[in-house]
Amino acid sequence: MNPKASLAVLAGAAAIWCASGLLSFSDELHSSPERPGNSGDDPIRKPKDISGRSIKCPRVRAVSAGWDGEEGTTGWLFRNDPWMAYQRGREEFIREFSVADGAFGEAGKMAGQVLEDQTTKMMTRDHVASCTLCHNVPFRDGGAGVTFFKNGGTGRNTTHTFGSGLVESLGWQLRLKILEKGDLNRDGWIAKGEADRVRAIVENLPQDAEGEHVSVDFGAFGDLDGNGKPDLNPICLIHYVDKDGKRVSWARNLTDEGVAGYTIEFQIFGWGHRKGAVASTLRAFSANAYDIHTGLQAFDPILSEEPNHDGLAGTSVAGMPQFISGRTRDRGVVKDERGVSKEDPDRDGVCEEITSGDLDLIEWFQMNHPSPAEKLLTPQRRQGRALMTSIGCTSCHLPDWHLEAGDAANADYTKRYLGDRRFFDLAVTANPATGRLEGRVEMRDPRKREAFRIRGVYSDFAHHDVGPAFHQVQFDGSVLKKFRTAPLWGVGSSAPYGHDGASLDLDEVIRRHGGEADASAKAYAALSEADREAMLAFLRGLVLYSCDDLPCDVDGDGSISPNFIVAGQDTGPERLNPEWLFRVPGRIEGMVTNPDGVKVKSFALTNLMEAYGGKLKWLRDDDGDGFPDARFEAVRK
Repeated sequence: MNPKASLAVLAGAAAIWCASGLLSFSDELHSSPERPGNSGDDPIRKPKDISGRSIKCPRVRAVSAGWDGEEGTTGWLFRNDPWMAYQRGREEFIREFSVADGAFGEAGKMAGQVLEDQTTKMMTRDHVASCTLCHNVPFRDGGAGVTFFKNGGTGRNTTHTFGSGLVESLGWQLRLKILEKGDLNRDGWIAKGEADRVRAIVENLPQDAEGEHVSVDFGAFGDLDGNGKPDLNPICLIHYVDKDGKRVSWARNLTDEGVAGYTIEFQIFGWGHRKGAVASTLRAFSANAYDIHTGLQAFDPILSEEPNHDGLAGTSVAGMPQFISGRTRDRGVVKDERGVSKEDPDRDGVCEEITSGDLDLIEWFQMNHPSPAEKLLTPQRRQGRALMTSIGCTSCHLPDWHLEAGDAANADYTKRYLGDRRFFDLAVTANPATGRLEGRVEMRDPRKREAFRIRGVYSDFAHHDVGPAFHQVQFDGSVLKKFRTAPLWGVGSSAPYGHDGASLDLDEVIRRHGGEADASAKAYAALSEADREAMLAFLRGLVLYSCDDLPCDVDGDGSISPNFIVAGQDTGPERLNPEWLFRVPGRIEGMVTNPDGVKVKSFALTNLMEAYGGKLKWLRDDDGDGFPDARFEAVRK
């Protein structure tokens, strides 16, 4: 049969399937990433994957509401079924979005932010359909990944998201501690002349805490070099304000008319830019990435409304204050009779491509994402760790930070820390007997906002100039010299190295350092080969891992069962599968006969709708339009 005839037969078959109700437009688009079926299901009507690791839920836009919201809203899930909310956020991170979802609305137009010449686009646009296409090592876990074009031809390397919730809360805390030093009269902003010669020095640990203490200098509050800008480290994004502390949106320096001072946000994520904002929160980072990389615009009042005109936007359901720098292109100024935003910034005919609830879920997943781990501390690796301190590496690659307990009601706003907002911590350690990493789930109450020691992150989160070998010539010819200190946790699993991914191994990237790190780089080069290898062995032991396969005590009984029973089925070795911990635990299919006639264990769920809340009021989508049916009930009536 010739190719054209084959296509005609396939098209005719598809038409018959659609007419008979066996195949819908949505099924056709989503048959690859969404596989909810069991081994006995018709693969056309319900695509299957007995590994149980494909996306199971159809695309239904989530509805944002507080912790006392109705069943199926995001806050309700956080309170009543946090593991299911975590897994739904994870599926959103993994999902390959399609044209039907609104992906790639203006593909190839290179829309978005520009460099300082106001013409040159910063990056390629609309080139991936899923977060995991970049954050893909390990797959499904928001790991490190590819290097892509951004700012300049040398590119930017994708960082991992392990431990990102702790880092986000630390970023808010560092902002407050810097403001504590500069806002002497506590009116919420720093006036010109208020603290000109004061330096923003922050301690990583309380005075009486054990560990390596470092005083991090984030610069001076005044404009001592006379360039019209505060001399703070570039990690601090400046928001200029008037005499009432209101943001002057058009101002670019302290000498602009009407500027009385400034406030800051702490851009703890990303490698850094010479100009403009890098998202300071997980929510803003996700919304921005969806728009730039996938062509999906979010409608999110939490990010886009600025109630006090002071640079702060709303606070997310998960408890993170947002900044107006993260506002989205879809503002929802015009809505249809159902309340759906009709803005459609990329003009592809798909409205409200990402909802505020969707951002709630992906923020919940990333906020609670476990931290990286460390392999067994052998004598060699212990020696390497000591050498890092002795040659000065840990003055910037600072090992630990203390996250203060939350105190939202403190009369001094600079003490209103967030604390630990996660609902669980995964303690991962090396088992000397087996040589493997093993986990232990420790449940937490996110509303208690307890203190937490962030161990082994290895970053001061400041921007530094580490020499010409790291300088980036941008597309427009300007040169970017300072970048955020790369956190070293997970570094053993996240090659290549550097903001540009140009160093293929750890020895190369260390030798590449100069500038502010020149003395340490020279000290490293002067070490004996054995000592250098000890340092590299230590760094190689700072690793990521697959949460799906990590042997893990999830039920808190102090052991890792070889035959973990969930909903009456033997799921095999106990591991961190969130589905086992749902309010309605997932029930696997169990032993089945595969197409080769061999008995295998199917991890497809037989109670998918119940486990994933498919019948909950604000998740139910019987008509398959991608919106919860309850959202439009009043309109239909």
